[in-house]
Amino acid sequence: MDKKGDIIFALDIGTRTVIGLVLEYTGFFYEIIASYAIEHENRAMLDGQIHNVEEVARQVRKVKDKLEEELGFSLKKVAIAAAGRALKTATYRQSMEFNTKKLVTREDVQALEFSAVQKAQEELAASDPTANPHDYHFVGYNVIEYTMDDLFIGSLVGQKARKIEVELVSTFLPRVVIESLLTVVNQVGLEVDHLTLEPIAAANVVIPKEMFNFNLALVDIGAGTSDIALTKGGRMIGYAMVPVAGDEITEALAEHYLLDYHIGEKIKREISQGEVEIKIRNFLSQDVVITREEALDILKPHIESLADQICEAIMSINNKPPQAVICIGGGSLIPLLQEELASRLDLPPERVGIRESSDINKVTGTVNGVSSPQAVTPIGIGVTAHQNTNKANFLEVQVNNNIVQLFTLNKPSVTDALLAAEVDIKRINGRPGKGLTCTVNGELKVIKGEMGKPAHILVNGEEANLETPISSGDEIIFEPGQDGKNASGLIGDIVPELKPVEIIVNGNQVKLKPHIYQNGRLVEYDTPIIDGGNIEFKKLQTVRDAVSQILEIPRQELLNHAKTVTFNGKVIYIPEGDILILHEGKPVDLDIPLEDRMELTTVKPILEPTIRELCKLMGIKDRIKISFNSSELEIPVSRWNVKCNGRKVDFDYTIKDGDAITCQPASLNLKHALEHINYKVTPNFEENFIVKVNGERANLYTQIKNGDSIEIALNDSDRKQKSNETGPGGLY
Repeated sequence: MDKKGDIIFALDIGTRTVIGLVLEYTGFFYEIIASYAIEHENRAMLDGQIHNVEEVARQVRKVKDKLEEELGFSLKKVAIAAAGRALKTATYRQSMEFNTKKLVTREDVQALEFSAVQKAQEELAASDPTANPHDYHFVGYNVIEYTMDDLFIGSLVGQKARKIEVELVSTFLPRVVIESLLTVVNQVGLEVDHLTLEPIAAANVVIPKEMFNFNLALVDIGAGTSDIALTKGGRMIGYAMVPVAGDEITEALAEHYLLDYHIGEKIKREISQGEVEIKIRNFLSQDVVITREEALDILKPHIESLADQICEAIMSINNKPPQAVICIGGGSLIPLLQEELASRLDLPPERVGIRESSDINKVTGTVNGVSSPQAVTPIGIGVTAHQNTNKANFLEVQVNNNIVQLFTLNKPSVTDALLAAEVDIKRINGRPGKGLTCTVNGELKVIKGEMGKPAHILVNGEEANLETPISSGDEIIFEPGQDGKNASGLIGDIVPELKPVEIIVNGNQVKLKPHIYQNGRLVEYDTPIIDGGNIEFKKLQTVRDAVSQILEIPRQELLNHAKTVTFNGKVIYIPEGDILILHEGKPVDLDIPLEDRMELTTVKPILEPTIRELCKLMGIKDRIKISFNSSELEIPVSRWNVKCNGRKVDFDYTIKDGDAITCQPASLNLKHALEHINYKVTPNFEENFIVKVNGERANLYTQIKNGDSIEIALNDSDRKQKSNETGPGGLY
């Protein structure tokens, strides 16, 4: 924009009219030094939306050329406004949960809010099946409330919580609205210096900032739509649009009297200006006389409908009647409209009024070719542009070398640029890796995932963050945050080191390691932990622990009960269960502490607790072994002497606890042994032979027992004679 002092060029591209004006700021007030308004030759715009870009650009060029001709210098930059009627709002509630209770950081809150904005954008697009989220340009958002662990909280930063939640209202503009405006401006050789919203621009000059504390409704009634903005508590609280305005009144007249649209518009203006009687020719070439009274009767239902829709939109935002209604725009001059608005909002008639451009403080001059209320918006566009020069609400930046155009109602920051660049908000902060949970002997254990790394942001090569302010032309580099690694671990990370124990079982050395189970399966220290796994282990503390592991018998099933009997003078323990464990020759208490190098002996059970089975267990057989002249012989024993507690019993006697048992073979002498081996004994045997049992002199009737050593040799005095008589051997 070429300047002569502070020069501001503003364009109001409306449904019926394109209004251009040039303001000069003197330091004290704004002076309108040039203005020009032109109506579209055909309906190139409908309801505030550009439908024929070429036609609208042609009209804008006429306005620009006319102003340049009047001023004598070129206009390069322009302030424009997007229709408030195109503004979309969406309310969304978004939550974020953490693995454990944690300190909430500003980055956490930003990620939560941005996620809610993107979800609101998706929800807005979902209401239009033909749209997608990126058809809407993010403008800004306001937080309604925060909650922490389902409790209301004023601010989340610095609190400790497992779950945080935000409810906010996000504001969007359809991209097509901005893009069509930019296309028109670019086609006529202009550059956008500032972009705002029409209701914001109008409110900026109609309602002083100090009046924003009042609950006021500003209604801009144009040709195609009626735009609504409400103030309260020092700020704009919402916007709305009603898709009816002055055109509906014009069309009602044209339809009733069979008039061309432009003639109908002329009649409407004359009626609004108080003309009592109007003569006109309809398109059937018939002369028609229209009286104001008759016209108002015809228009009254349409005016009432317009008032109904405006009031309904106001109530939908405000939930109650405002303190006052301020009307601007050419349509605000429609007869009866103010009275209808006051009636429906239950306001005194004086609380609904029209604000004219002449009422605007610090602005002098007039806008030619339009009514005073219609001039308010273009003046507001120019003044707002000048007052917001340093805020640059509309700007163009680069995000990762891609050009991004953004429009924000707030001071623009990196956040706005990333949202406009359609950066996935989830990539701003790296997500923490998933945690790993398991139970160890019934106790819950949690292994945290690795924390994610935040995004790395540069603005013009300098380190920045999401709140860093940006200006038009800035270059932003955004490196997404990195997700943290999911938690992992080995059994050895959560199970303490368990010392192995060495014991001696039946003379064999056994090394025992405590067993560790995961989901019922035996594992080692280097086994990976399963998420949700049930891990169990027990230190080897008692003899029961060791025996259970060695024999693979559940601990609770080990009883170690025994019958105690005496067998041939020796104490014997007979198992009453599946196994018997002895320590130092006696049944051991399984619950005594396990000692390193402890010696244990296992005794297997007797299938049938009889003396016969006991004899087998003790290794007693039905024959005895003897040594005969250094040769090993086995001699069967057919008769036994078996006694229990001094009473004679047989081998099938069932043993009882405490029994004293003796089991000896019946008398067996040397003669029986020799007969068993077919050793012939002559009548004079004892005269010719010397017999010894275990080295002692014996005879044929000497009793022998298992293990005895028997020697038989010729008598030395007879050896020579026997040798001559019988030859070698001496036996026959």
